[in-house]
Amino acid sequence: MNRHERRRQESLGIGGAEPSDAKAVNAAKARVRAAEKKLDTGDVAGAMATLKEAQALDPKNARAWFLTAMLDLNAGRITEAGDAILKASLLDEEDINIHANCAAIMNLCGRPMEAEASARFVLERMPDMPEAHCNLGVALEAQGKVADAREALSKAIDLRPGYPDALISLGNLWFRAGDYVSAAESFAAAVQSRPENVMAKTNLAVALRHLGELAAAEQQCLEAISLDQGYAEAHNALGNVRLQLGDVPGAVRAFEDAVRRREAYPEARANLAGAKFKAGDFEGAEAAYQDVLERHPEFAEAALGLGVVLLAEGRVEEAERRFRRAVEIRPALGEAWMNIADARGADIGDEDLKVLRERAADSRLAEEDRIAFLFALGAAEDAKGNYAAAMEAYTQGNERRRKQAEKAESAFDPDAFDEEIDSVISILSKEALASLEQFGDTEAEMIFICGMPRSGTTLVEQTLAAHPAVTGAGEVDILSGLLDDYPADVPDMDAARTRLLADTYLARLPVAPRDGRRVTDKTPQNVFFLGLIQALFPNAKIVHCRRDANDVALSNYFQNFKAGGLDWSTRLDDIRRYAAAEDRIMAHWRDTLSIGIHEVAYEDMVANPEGEARKLLEFCGLDWDDAVARPHEATGTVLTASNWQVRKPVYNTSVGRWQHYKDLPGAGG
Repeated sequence: MNRHERRRQESLGIGGAEPSDAKAVNAAKARVRAAEKKLDTGDVAGAMATLKEAQALDPKNARAWFLTAMLDLNAGRITEAGDAILKASLLDEEDINIHANCAAIMNLCGRPMEAEASARFVLERMPDMPEAHCNLGVALEAQGKVADAREALSKAIDLRPGYPDALISLGNLWFRAGDYVSAAESFAAAVQSRPENVMAKTNLAVALRHLGELAAAEQQCLEAISLDQGYAEAHNALGNVRLQLGDVPGAVRAFEDAVRRREAYPEARANLAGAKFKAGDFEGAEAAYQDVLERHPEFAEAALGLGVVLLAEGRVEEAERRFRRAVEIRPALGEAWMNIADARGADIGDEDLKVLRERAADSRLAEEDRIAFLFALGAAEDAKGNYAAAMEAYTQGNERRRKQAEKAESAFDPDAFDEEIDSVISILSKEALASLEQFGDTEAEMIFICGMPRSGTTLVEQTLAAHPAVTGAGEVDILSGLLDDYPADVPDMDAARTRLLADTYLARLPVAPRDGRRVTDKTPQNVFFLGLIQALFPNAKIVHCRRDANDVALSNYFQNFKAGGLDWSTRLDDIRRYAAAEDRIMAHWRDTLSIGIHEVAYEDMVANPEGEARKLLEFCGLDWDDAVARPHEATGTVLTASNWQVRKPVYNTSVGRWQHYKDLPGAGG
């Protein structure tokens, strides 16, 4: 025994002791047998007490430590189970079952090096044991040895086709690598092998959500919940799916269900806080994030989320302090640094800039964090006037986003997108839409603000939301998920179907239009659904935002969009193709719709805020209110990426911004 091993045993309290006397050894064995009988009758507490007696009689009884580890594991006492199984494995080098369980428990304890050692110990003696290969794969991935981990997990599956644990672990590996297609395939194979496995179904739902297969993801969540109502992860996954579907109230309910089923679930609590924020319950969101941080002070994502809420409420200095706290907890949290860079602008300090440059070049970071740091660095360099450095950072960030989209098979295909627009134009003719006008909800007073992202939709919504008779719902993205087959399903809608869709839309809004109060939906992509909007809400108002083509292209290119469906923003040429398609569909709507459309140019809004605001209110049938001319002073919240901008007076610094980049390769008009 080497010195390291001796110290290890001594730290566990089993090394260096005198051999137990025969009487005590035999008495301990008898106590272990008695404990096993108690387990057979379901007396778990009695069995544990008896095992403690056995350990006191003979601290070197491996069986007593092994059974203790299993009882601790079943009770959720993972750390205690780890200590006990390690003692058992050091005391008995012959029992393969002990060492196989040691590998599994060490993985659960987050001790991958010890898990690897135990798994290899087993494989030296039983090279064809699937469980050992699976445990080895999990341990290797945790140490960053991804290729070796994939090989070990694949070996486990070869030895036992349909092995759900190995398939789930392999799916997790693919998922963390950003390959959501391969992840979904692995999880689906696990579901096929064990349809009753709720973890496999839930993980499949998560992968499908990342692939944009929201209906299938929701179905997997519901099936998992039907199998095990108490499985909190399935409720949490359902909440995330419903949030992406635009069903914010449904998401809140799902996250509440997750928290009820597992109180110590910080991720679900943080998701609940985020959903409350999205639902317009800002006080509730702030309180929920505070609750997470009281329970889990080192949960960086909760500090980040709280900062976002405070920022949306206009409490900028408090928000920045929360972002700083988030990176104090987790220095590599790129999204928090993005917010810090936006907050500081040209005032960002040299020390912060140094951190951004170092982190953006750090290949060890998780891909999402690396991308976030590149965009944060781009924002900081742009604010400092270092335009070439900014473009380099943004280009690297977008290249990485593009690779992620390609892995997920969601990369933008401009030709296919043009065909989709052709289909909308062909199917939703003036005649087809005119036949539906009589069916819709004529009472809901909705205002839809659409256009290219970064074209001024947030500024327009905040201007309207400053009026006492208007509430801003932000980007809710409900319309895109209402129909299974858009646009083909639209002409076949009857009165019942139309009203059902209108009611579904209104139920998913975080705030409802009632008592003469208007609600704005500023989802930019609604520009492709204006025909459906007319059918559902014939009295709705449409505000279309426009901006200089070069400015809007660069502004989108400089944004690390998190929402799905925006993969066209990773290349400037694709942005221009997307914008051209948007122009084409708008030309069709102007010729086709009977509903009113008001055009707002971003440059005009910046140059003459009050004049443009008056035109906007007149179009919406609203009387003038002085607060509308000062949207940056509004007390309401702002739920989009443009938070910082609308919290400042309207300046023209964003007009003609592309001129700084016109001489750089690929950036000019």
